Amino acid sequence: MSIVTVAIPAPDRRLCSTAALKIELGIGDDDTLFDAWLEAEVLSASDLVAAACGVRGDDDGDVPPTFREEVAIITFSFDEAGAADALFLPWRWPARVTAVSVGGETLAPSSYRAMGRAGLIERLSAAGCVVPWRRAAAVVTISSGWALDKVPTELQDAVKRLVRLRWESKDRELAVKAEETDGTGRTEYWVGGMGAGGSALPADVLAALKAGGFADCIR
Repeated sequence: MSIVTVAIPAPDRRLCSTAALKIELGIGDDDTLFDAWLEAEVLSASDLVAAACGVRGDDDGDVPPTFREEVAIITFSFDEAGAADALFLPWRWPARVTAVSVGGETLAPSSYRAMGRAGLIERLSAAGCVVPWRRAAAVVTISSGWALDKVPTELQDAVKRLVRLRWESKDRELAVKAEETDGTGRTEYWVGGMGAGGSALPADVLAALKAGGFADCIR
């Protein structure tokens, strides 16, 4: 398995601005009472979305997965590079390849072909034909993710949906599913995850992410 090292982490992992959330929730732009709450919730929701989509974080565990802009180094071992026709980059979308080296030797851009959306990188001969990777360790540097103003609508909408759910339920007991005020006084509670496979994301949010192509790792 390849090793991911985040060389330049994203300075901010939030996928939606506080201003956009205020519009979504009907909060006035000059109303700062809930700003701290919104900033914390949008960060939490953004991390949940990235994790649910299978974005790969730093293998040292120091940098959480994110769809925001950052630079990562992907290291393929001697055995992984092997005779493969293509190397599979970890799920970090889009993966814009900026540098490749094999056995410590930096390759010219003309000697490889990267497919950021597919997460593949192929080695090319001088004639432009696909050739196997030489049996040596390969190191690929990528720039992935988006600036805040470029974050795709599907990701922003997922975060807005999660924050709205928390906003609407912040003053009530989240574990309560239903209550009966008359008769026996029965109370029902939510148990387990909200989405498929125990995901913390609701099913409709997962479905929207899948439809947008951002959740290929979700089952």
